[in-house]
Amino acid sequence: MFNVVDPFTRMPGIAGKAYIDMHYKDIVINSFENPESSKYIYKIVGLRGSGKSVEYSQILGHFQKKDKWLVYSLSSAGNPIKTLISKLSKEPFIDNRLHSTTKNSEISSSGKIKIIEASGKVGVSYSSEENMNYYSDEATMAEMIGKVQKKKINILVGIDDISRTQEMVQFLSIWGSLLLEGYRNIYLVCTGLYQNIEEFTKVKNLTFFKRSDSVEIKSLNQYDTAYMYQKLLNIDEKEAAKLSRFVKGYAYAYQVMGSLYFNKNDDHTMEDLISSFRHIIFKDSYDLIWKTLTEAEKNLVRIIVNTESMKVSDIKEKMENPNSYSVLRSRLENKHILSTSEWGKARIDLPEFKEFVNLWG
Repeated sequence: MFNVVDPFTRMPGIAGKAYIDMHYKDIVINSFENPESSKYIYKIVGLRGSGKSVEYSQILGHFQKKDKWLVYSLSSAGNPIKTLISKLSKEPFIDNRLHSTTKNSEISSSGKIKIIEASGKVGVSYSSEENMNYYSDEATMAEMIGKVQKKKINILVGIDDISRTQEMVQFLSIWGSLLLEGYRNIYLVCTGLYQNIEEFTKVKNLTFFKRSDSVEIKSLNQYDTAYMYQKLLNIDEKEAAKLSRFVKGYAYAYQVMGSLYFNKNDDHTMEDLISSFRHIIFKDSYDLIWKTLTEAEKNLVRIIVNTESMKVSDIKEKMENPNSYSVLRSRLENKHILSTSEWGKARIDLPEFKEFVNLWG
């Protein structure tokens, strides 16, 4: 073997040697760095396994290396407000932690103290406590960000695989409020499935999030995947092109097949790997994708994958209610499952997806 380390990876967010730069990250980086830009929020959207987390990690990694940038990655399942406050409090120039002081003084007193008559000086000791938890989380966050802004430092918050929770709605609401108040040193980038991000549009006070810019992750270029296969697997152009056509630009499939091919026995061909490929891709990706579909969407998908001509007219003929096609097509397009780039046709560009649907769908 020409290389002892598998250059392909199935780990979300890890680029690795097999990373193909589609320059999605540059859109976000250039916007955030340009002083003339008025874009402070980006949503990275795409199909599960399309490479959203990789672009996300590339963006955060870029700004982590830059001066005057504080970069925090927050969990989508935790409490982003309290987590961000905690992380900000650890910065040396932000001092919002609990402080206690003790002061001593002497006062003159003459009179009765309980049953003892006395005259003289009494020493008094008291303590005062400044507890920032007395204030609301919004006020605390605003004060901290204000201190960062005075230092001319920017804050980038990242949230991978965002989903709607009460804590996340509250966080985004506060974030939008801070932008309206004039804080121009705060930036947000998140990744998410279309249906999960769409859930936030149902919240009345999150219009700003709905209208913020999106970067849509599309299929990898087939010539790029072929080139990387040839380079990393040490195979000829014809074999590399064969592998590239098989994975159909689906990022996760590109990594899975690349890893399988790298580790295969010398006497095995690509066809010998398909069974293992299906096992991985069905379990790790397609099963999760399938669960996000409604029954009506699943029925249309079954028809599409089994219509050889891919013609919309032929697809509609097989539908119980052809009038619902346009609505269902839009839903599947928004979920980045269906491609209608070729006029009059509809197809699903996922390797072995027809086999998954017919076996398990």
